[in-house]
Amino acid sequence: MHWRVLMMVWRRKLYVMGCVTVLVVAAWGWATFSLIGTPTTTDDGVRTLEGTHTESQGFWQRLTIFRRDPKPSSDSGVKFLKPTGNIPPKPQSESMMSKLDNLFSSKYVEKLRSLKVPDREDIAWRRKAIEQRAAADKQMYYDHELQRMGVPVIKGIGPDSGLSPPKQRLVHLDLKGAPPKIQYLKRLIPILKSLGATGLLLEYEDMFPYTGQLAGIAARNAYARNRLTDFLQTVKAAGLTVMPLVQTFGHMEFVLKLREFQDMREKPESPQALCPSFNKSLLFIEEMLSQVINFHMKIDDSATMDEDGGTASLKPHFRAIHIGCDEVYRMGECPRCRDKSKHELFLSHVSAVATRIKSRWPGLDVVIWDDMMRQIQVLDLQDFKLGDLVQPMVWVYAEDVYRFVSPQTFDKYSMVFPTAWAASAFKGAHGETLVLPPSRRHLENTLKWLTVIQSENSRFKAGIQGLALTGWQRYDHFAVLCELLPAALPSLAVSLATASMGRLEVNGHKNAILSALSCPEKSAESLHRRPWLDFHQDPDMSFFAWCMFPGSTVFRYSHRLLTAVAESRDYVENIKYKRGWLTDYNIKHNFTSPVRVTELVEHATKLKGSLITLAKNASDVMMDIYDKFTIEEFIEQRINPVVDELNGLLLAASRLGAVKVWPRRPLPYIRVITDTKSLTNSTKKSTH
Repeated sequence: MHWRVLMMVWRRKLYVMGCVTVLVVAAWGWATFSLIGTPTTTDDGVRTLEGTHTESQGFWQRLTIFRRDPKPSSDSGVKFLKPTGNIPPKPQSESMMSKLDNLFSSKYVEKLRSLKVPDREDIAWRRKAIEQRAAADKQMYYDHELQRMGVPVIKGIGPDSGLSPPKQRLVHLDLKGAPPKIQYLKRLIPILKSLGATGLLLEYEDMFPYTGQLAGIAARNAYARNRLTDFLQTVKAAGLTVMPLVQTFGHMEFVLKLREFQDMREKPESPQALCPSFNKSLLFIEEMLSQVINFHMKIDDSATMDEDGGTASLKPHFRAIHIGCDEVYRMGECPRCRDKSKHELFLSHVSAVATRIKSRWPGLDVVIWDDMMRQIQVLDLQDFKLGDLVQPMVWVYAEDVYRFVSPQTFDKYSMVFPTAWAASAFKGAHGETLVLPPSRRHLENTLKWLTVIQSENSRFKAGIQGLALTGWQRYDHFAVLCELLPAALPSLAVSLATASMGRLEVNGHKNAILSALSCPEKSAESLHRRPWLDFHQDPDMSFFAWCMFPGSTVFRYSHRLLTAVAESRDYVENIKYKRGWLTDYNIKHNFTSPVRVTELVEHATKLKGSLITLAKNASDVMMDIYDKFTIEEFIEQRINPVVDELNGLLLAASRLGAVKVWPRRPLPYIRVITDTKSLTNSTKKSTH
């Protein structure tokens, strides 16, 4: 019963809906017909539409529904004539289509014809404007990417800045500390070549295999002559030049520390500089230079066989010798030198050394560090004719180059020297005990040097020769180790590639740095979220730990060690200086709360264990790169002091925990040495 009622209801609904639809369609058709009107024929034989909306007539005519009929209908019997007289003006409100008709009328055509056709100058100007706008957009994108990476934007550096890279890019290998094995150095040569290096600046110090009367100044683990020859031949085969660096004035500690050479010191208690007025000094320097230069000359003279058995035509890889002469702190203090000024002593010694080199090896250029000449007047430099003898290498490792070497200094040098060199740093310049280099500072230093070279190059007749990227391993012969070479290799790669390109590469896809260091390729999505180099969130460039470059294990190890050492030292500082139960006062007086001490040193054992594990792993990580002497020195300098601090806390805690009875206050005062005289006397007693 119910379904019949429902069916009847639905039938009525469908009937009503059908009636409504018919009415709506009829109303729409009537409205459309009334708006368009009916077609009629005008006096000039044009069929038009009658109706109130005359603006739609042009629409129908353009749709060719009603066309002009040249012949009137014969059925009407009426002759149609073309109207005479003036055509009445068009109404003020023209339709849109009428406006389009007027646009292409004769007066607009005449205007188009009257327009001037651009000549070649106009086309060239417009093309230049487009290129400038594209270059500006490119530079804006480049600056934006630098800001994302945390790299400072430096004026004059960009994709279309026209900045030329230095003609020569030398990589400095400081071998006076942590000298790598020859096998490891040979593996670095193709990487340095691919990053744009043109040569090496090799500072041997006591690692050169001296012979004869100089055999005693060589270190006990100095390079063997055959191994060093093999390395230099590899460098030559790669097309790289070699510039040996031999100190000849200051930084002579590796020689003057020895008993048999202490008489050449400028000041008896300091082995830093030799006496330039002592004849033995000049003879010694000449012999030392002779051994190094002749050794490298033999590499150039030796025939190199190519794959076909013929002699390969390679340019000489040994063209210049660097004689140091930086930071000569001791001058004019010995009896032989007191009657001369420091400037005269310096210039006369440099002139004597360079003159002997030029006389024995005429085709060899002589390079020196510039810092000792910055305060010397132009006339003094010209009087000793240094411009004909040496080439200055201007070194600044800070971000602001002009703060230390002003444009006036470059102007002074250009009056004396026809050419010069520049030197930046990729490690060993911002802290004597660093484990990892501050790569961002080194990169900014390199970028600033690029702009300085571009600005100062035209001052010199032969321009600026190139840029040396220095990587110091010790601040001097007696200092501890700086950042190890493998730990600083990413910093070197970033700075070297930047110097070779004239700007930092912001593209993470086609990147010579990532390719040279065998880094995994990043996806476009990850590069969109975060640039390939991000100093904001990763100042130590830890993402290079994913790369597989030679020595990457040492790079990863250095990061782990840095974290463990920082955690341990923060812990010790907190216990000794921020908590109140295990300070030096508590330890001296054996006066503290044993319960509190036990709580404080619970974490010390765990930290000590992690450091001991790192010390044991050091040998496995470094054995392919360094000898046992370097590994032992590294452990003794980086890990043992922290372990000793933790051991001291544990020992003190054990001793304090054994105390069961404590004295009444006030505690006895322990006297502290406050005057220099008491300190000197106590030192003398301890030495005896």
